[in-house]
Amino acid sequence: MQINNTLSRWQLVPLTFIQDGFAAAQTNVQLPVVEAHGPVTLAVDSYCMPFAGEIVGISYSLEAAATTGTATIGPTIAGVECADPTITCGTAVSNYDRCPRGTNTFAAGALIGAEVTTGATWDGTGDLVVNVWVLLRIDAI
Repeated sequence: MQINNTLSRWQLVPLTFIQDGFAAAQTNVQLPVVEAHGPVTLAVDSYCMPFAGEIVGISYSLEAAATTGTATIGPTIAGVECADPTITCGTAVSNYDRCPRGTNTFAAGALIGAEVTTGATWDGTGDLVVNVWVLLRIDAI
């Protein structure tokens, strides 16, 4: 019996990025994969994809909601921010955005990240967690 496994070849994976103390006045800052407390901050700001795929969504959670100002969060491919999906943060502690399939495709070996921009009046200074949701095409394994 032959099984049609077209859908089973895709795997939905969250890629997690964090920032300790989501500060005001940041412009196109790449979020680190891991943030260490204290004087040491790891500089890794992307995941290398072992398979081709596409970005299909982004979500965030804040430690505490901002009361003023805005921030935007977007996924990146090779350090370049995708136009869709992006999130504009205001006074919500969490939110998400999705984009149509085929909007942000990438080849195996692509570096996937997330970046933020905050206005000068942004006051949501708690911790930030961002998930970039990717579909990976699992072939040849």
